[in-house]
Amino acid sequence: MEHTEHSIDPVQEQQEHIQRRTVLQAAIGVGVGLSVLSTLYVGVGFIPKVVVTPEKEPVKAGDILVWAQGAKAGQEITPADLQAALKSDPPFIIAYPKNPENNVVKNQLATNTIMVMQLEPSSLSPETAKYAAQGIVAYSAICKHLGCTISQWKNNVWHCPCHGGEYDPRQGAKVVAGPVPGPVPQLPIKLEGNRIVATAGFLFKPGADV
Repeated sequence: MEHTEHSIDPVQEQQEHIQRRTVLQAAIGVGVGLSVLSTLYVGVGFIPKVVVTPEKEPVKAGDILVWAQGAKAGQEITPADLQAALKSDPPFIIAYPKNPENNVVKNQLATNTIMVMQLEPSSLSPETAKYAAQGIVAYSAICKHLGCTISQWKNNVWHCPCHGGEYDPRQGAKVVAGPVPGPVPQLPIKLEGNRIVATAGFLFKPGADV
């Protein structure tokens, strides 16, 4: 019986080896890619979703300023309220914006906390007066230092009780004392009858910068 022996071409063997290796590497690459994608997908599932409810919407044009606290919480602030506040300590009112379309007070977003005060119109700088209404000014109440609420009035300016940051409301909340990196943003407002109404959002981003 004749026995036939097949010889193997070295070049052909090398090409086949390269092909097998290429296929194997591609399979490994696809596997690793799918594993990474799977990991990312699972990871995304653990990231809490940010749900913006009406109470958490930022202040915007058309919002009405209301009392944030006290017996009048939720009620609209009037110029008469601000005049009366001048005789109290502090001589300003902490407010939240209210959406007049659904009457929702936006009190679940810290950066919606607003200081409102009546000042002598002639004491305001031209830039400050541009966004005020008959001497009434409104600013973010969140200190730019570490995010405390500015709740005091000392040395004829706003005073943050946490670290002594002070802002002059007549000069665009210019920083006059403390470890504060910059002024708090002004909220442009207008008067509609007895209502104090925002004409836009804050002039720049509210909240701590440190």
